[in-house]
Amino acid sequence: MSRDRLGIALGGGGVRGAAHVGVLQELNRSGIKIDSIAGVSAGAIIASMYAYSLDAKWIEMKFREVWSSHIVSHKLKKYFVKNISDKAFSSRIISSFNHLSILFISIFKNYMFDSSYLVQLLEELIPESSFEKMRIPLKIIATDLTTGSDLIYDTGNIKDAIVKSCAIPGVFKVINDNDSLLADGGVGMPIPIEPLRDGCNFVIGVDIGVYQFTKLKNPNISELKTRANIITSNRLKKSLHQKANYIISPNTMGCHWSSFEKAEELFQSGKVAVSENIQSLKEKIDISKIN
Repeated sequence: MSRDRLGIALGGGGVRGAAHVGVLQELNRSGIKIDSIAGVSAGAIIASMYAYSLDAKWIEMKFREVWSSHIVSHKLKKYFVKNISDKAFSSRIISSFNHLSILFISIFKNYMFDSSYLVQLLEELIPESSFEKMRIPLKIIATDLTTGSDLIYDTGNIKDAIVKSCAIPGVFKVINDNDSLLADGGVGMPIPIEPLRDGCNFVIGVDIGVYQFTKLKNPNISELKTRANIITSNRLKKSLHQKANYIISPNTMGCHWSSFEKAEELFQSGKVAVSENIQSLKEKIDISKIN
């Protein structure tokens, strides 16, 4: 009897993407072969690295190498860790700029940071730029803010697709492409399960955006808006969970997308999420072969 074709969908979540590396390592160690992979935002970066190498250990090594490089240690970490490391998303942005500064910026442009650092980072992390040269099929998803549709990239330049998929609206510069405004794939598809259904019999979804609700104390406008967006995103993800054969949810509680100092903890959480559930996952895969 032929083996199922297995796909894995990596959700977005900034530095919480470190958990994806742990998930992939533990799946490899357990002998589960991945035939196809998809990602949004941070998940798109990890998915691309895996499609290139099929080696989660190499991904970890590459991240550790780049983490200590000039690009990260003196640029990305200097900005994100120093300015926005310990507060809720909206509060972090506000802590970096006072309210008048944000208002002033919003008058003249629709983003706070361009993608130049990300482009440099991708050059360090991913040696190959072509989808066609990946070792397994790869899909990267972005959101078209003009039409509200999901765009699935599986041909052409991988790094261009990743930049589009990582463009968090209002934070990073969205990409203007043929009159379309392309942004973070997680806006419309937080876990890219559906694109893998074409060609895969069994799809694992990895949700690294688990959110722990806490009491809001005298929230400002931005905090209220953020909470509302989180509720919407959580409900969308729950509906997407139903499309997967199996969901892996590493413990990312208390870790924000820019919690760079928690990368090691997140990496381990991915490994634990698989190791604690590996038997049930293997049973699910076996059952799917006879149905």
